[in-house]
Amino acid sequence: MKKYPVVIGRFEHVDVVDKLDGVPAKIDTGAYRSAIHACDIQLIDKKSKKYLKFTVGNHPSFGRKRTIQTSSFTEIEVMSSSCHKTKRYEVSLKIRLGYKIFQTSFTLADRTHHVFPVLIGRKAIRSRFLVDVTRSGVNRNELRAAARELIKRGDEEYLEELEK
Repeated sequence: MKKYPVVIGRFEHVDVVDKLDGVPAKIDTGAYRSAIHACDIQLIDKKSKKYLKFTVGNHPSFGRKRTIQTSSFTEIEVMSSSCHKTKRYEVSLKIRLGYKIFQTSFTLADRTHHVFPVLIGRKAIRSRFLVDVTRSGVNRNELRAAARELIKRGDEEYLEELEK
């Protein structure tokens, strides 16, 4: 750990460098990997090379979106906190958290039913940050209110998830 580590709160804004700015993120020291909300995930073959095309953003609490295409990806098996295994694609993205800019890996996940479109795990914060759970760069209640405005009327299941 560096002599003067950067202190972050339990909720922060992250920038996907040159793609999206100010994406709300939950800092989760209980999660090993980081995850980002992604949709329209497509595996494309071009000239005998495989590419992964996906859209980040476009989340109920964060309406902006950006389509990304990369040839650098892997498919991994991820176990949830409820011991459910799923296969996901993992990509490397350059992000800005606090004043630090660094490359880290994210699994692509449907986080529609989560308040935060990005989850930052231990792998990304190790040796870079200290987490002060009393601090927050994002007001969770304001984020919930914004999400409520963006979802369609009658989606009771999603509203119940937001209340947790």
